[in-house]
Amino acid sequence: MDGSDAVGPRVTGVPPRHELIAHTAELALRLRAETPADLCAEACRALGGLLREEVGVAPAAGEATRTLTVEAVDADALLVDLLNELIYVAETERWAPSVVASVEWTATRVVLRLAGPPLRGTPSRIKSATHHGLALRRVGRGWEAEVIFDV
Repeated sequence: MDGSDAVGPRVTGVPPRHELIAHTAELALRLRAETPADLCAEACRALGGLLREEVGVAPAAGEATRTLTVEAVDADALLVDLLNELIYVAETERWAPSVVASVEWTATRVVLRLAGPPLRGTPSRIKSATHHGLALRRVGRGWEAEVIFDV
């Protein structure tokens, strides 16, 4: 994992995607993308969607933009800390991302420019992302991670 990856249009490669995974007593999310930066972007979109689904979007409020910077000791911790920061922002500011405008990524730091609507209420279903079983790993031409959330 070298340097900084930016999220932008791809001519070829692995399209970003995510899927919920059945997991006992918790919520698990499998993320796949072409680069670690794309994986962080997909994590933001996936979690933002879950948070908006839980409480809804404030009517006619428009979208707010923000820059979010997260630092951690390694790439695995970086993903968990990023998701936990988004959960914190959703709970304290009633906001969740729906658009990832850009990502600057290294193995210990990520800077995201995000946009999203205010939330109708304070989400409470997802408590935190955990380190349990987490590992960013190379899979074929892309990257994958499974994240377990305490609910």
